[in-house]
Amino acid sequence: MKVFDSGKLLARPSTAVALLGAAGVLLVALAVITDVLMRWLFNLPILAVDDLGRYVMAVVVSSFFPAGLARDQFVTIRFLGKGLGVRARLWLDCFGAIATLLAFAIFAWRIFDYAIEVSRSGLATTVLELPQGPWWWLVATLFAVCVPIQVVVVIERLARAISGAPPDAAAGGEQQAESVA
Repeated sequence: MKVFDSGKLLARPSTAVALLGAAGVLLVALAVITDVLMRWLFNLPILAVDDLGRYVMAVVVSSFFPAGLARDQFVTIRFLGKGLGVRARLWLDCFGAIATLLAFAIFAWRIFDYAIEVSRSGLATTVLELPQGPWWWLVATLFAVCVPIQVVVVIERLARAISGAPPDAAAGGEQQAESVA
């Protein structure tokens, strides 16, 4: 029985989001370098760098989670599954995917709550006095996007566990060498 591959299904859109995040990292790095040079050469810091850097980085870091979930690139501990055999490993992978889904659902919910609180309170950045709310709404949205991605991963893991089919090594599934053992 052929089980669908969530990595292929979700790779392009999640990679696009991660590439935007990578561009954000590059922009922050260039801004910091420019700020340091301006401080050193002209004693003129760019105040916006420090003011906005933390919010941009929150969005940037959040942008990598969807791709990590879709491509199964998070840390897993598989020693117990190896010892118990392929079938048990598949069910443990399914359990891990469900636990990850619950964790991201809770994260998304709590970050949405925080975004609502920040927006209602009118919190602003220190120097530029820009509202913080939009930054936290972006972070909350990125975490919310992780939930349906992880639902697809859970369905895939459940289908594998039920069928007893380890990931297809030719399709680039997780740890091909482990699948055979």
